[in-house]
Amino acid sequence: MVHNLLAGGAWAEFVNIFVGEFAWLTITLMVVGFILCIIEAAMAGFGVFGISGMVCEVAAVVINATLCKGSPIQVLILIVLITLVTLLIFLLFVRSARFGILGKTPIIQNKTAIPNNYGKEDQENLKKLIGREGIIINECRPIGKIRINDEVYEVSSKDSLIAKGEVAKIVEVDGSIIYVSKITY
Repeated sequence: MVHNLLAGGAWAEFVNIFVGEFAWLTITLMVVGFILCIIEAAMAGFGVFGISGMVCEVAAVVINATLCKGSPIQVLILIVLITLVTLLIFLLFVRSARFGILGKTPIIQNKTAIPNNYGKEDQENLKKLIGREGIIINECRPIGKIRINDEVYEVSSKDSLIAKGEVAKIVEVDGSIIYVSKITY
């Protein structure tokens, strides 16, 4: 039995999937399902295409089993075929995302979508504050706030603690972090 199935029976069952009254529907659903899975892999959205593709593939198996009066062997062959093709699509897209053309698309790039000069103007403006003095309006331990000419900045204290109302001087700017030190007269 097993020998007959492997020798000619499995091939005959495979060919029988593609003949019959509703075979066109099974084939169409499988192809549409694969295309939808490819679209999902390429566009990586909310999963609508991928889920729809999987539903089409499951529908192909169900239609083959019910309307086409497919044997359990045909259903098993369809499930294995769908699994292998879906796995192949997945592996191709993973490889393409890492090394191929898909890896050069904005969706997959390892770089940030923020422009290179983002925040540079603000950092340059903050560096102009070095040497300026202001009043601490929120106690710095070590993070607090300073008021300089009606502008409020969040700062980090170089000293251990600067109390509210004390005068502090901006001594360093590192990126967007402003460092202050207490001024003693």
